[in-house]
Amino acid sequence: MSVTLPARYSKSVTRLALGVEPLDALRGQRAGARLDVSFDGEPLPMVDVLRRQRGLPRGADVLERVPRHHSCRYVVVWRTGIGSPVDLRVDDRTRRFVPRRLSYVVPADPAVTSPRVRRPAFYPGAAYDVASGATGLRGRATWKPSGRPVRWARVEARRNGARVGVAHGDERGEFLLLLRPEASTGLTELPDPPQIEVDVTVRAAPEGPPADPGLPARDPLWDLPLEQAPLAGIDLVSPGDVPPPGHTRSLTREVTFRLGELRSDMPESEFLLT
Repeated sequence: MSVTLPARYSKSVTRLALGVEPLDALRGQRAGARLDVSFDGEPLPMVDVLRRQRGLPRGADVLERVPRHHSCRYVVVWRTGIGSPVDLRVDDRTRRFVPRRLSYVVPADPAVTSPRVRRPAFYPGAAYDVASGATGLRGRATWKPSGRPVRWARVEARRNGARVGVAHGDERGEFLLLLRPEASTGLTELPDPPQIEVDVTVRAAPEGPPADPGLPARDPLWDLPLEQAPLAGIDLVSPGDVPPPGHTRSLTREVTFRLGELRSDMPESEFLLT
């Protein structure tokens, strides 16, 4: 809201360009963990002296951060140099959530109020706080025959044709797939042992080397796909449950899930992509 003031006052008006409210995809609630939300680009290493003065971990970079409010929302305000689309990278150094790179188109007229707020979902990483009694799978996907990890895979679980779980893989090929409560829908009685069969599909972009051999050392997220959300219409990108267009390689395995347990005993040979 703009207020007309007497001429003796100076007035400064700040307008929102883009608001980002990260969601915990599993819980469907605002992610309370502090995430590194930055304007996308190739990161430059921070000078060690400056890094130590600020108490930052090794690997800290100088990408410009998006300010975080106490409400766990991140705000990009209109200023000189802010264009459209706004490309962001969201990382979590604690590995509670898997990183994402997102591109949002913002209205050219700052007076247009919608759509200004986006709610991208983030999926459990290796260090995610898993609740006791959860049904899930810790797995790792690799390429055949090289044995290298499948970076940034997307994982989907289906039972009787219905989707009952989604996971994002990290740069190590690791993923944490937690089934939704409806995965056990249709069971008239608890089987003995208590388990269900679920089809798990892993999708990924074809394996390929970087154009610049030194790029992975400078930027650990160099090949993380940039997901572009539309300005108008239904936003299928922010929820994160649809694989990026480049994920053309896939593999499906039938996996036995033990109800109330988190499996971590599946061999890597079960998820070999070619």
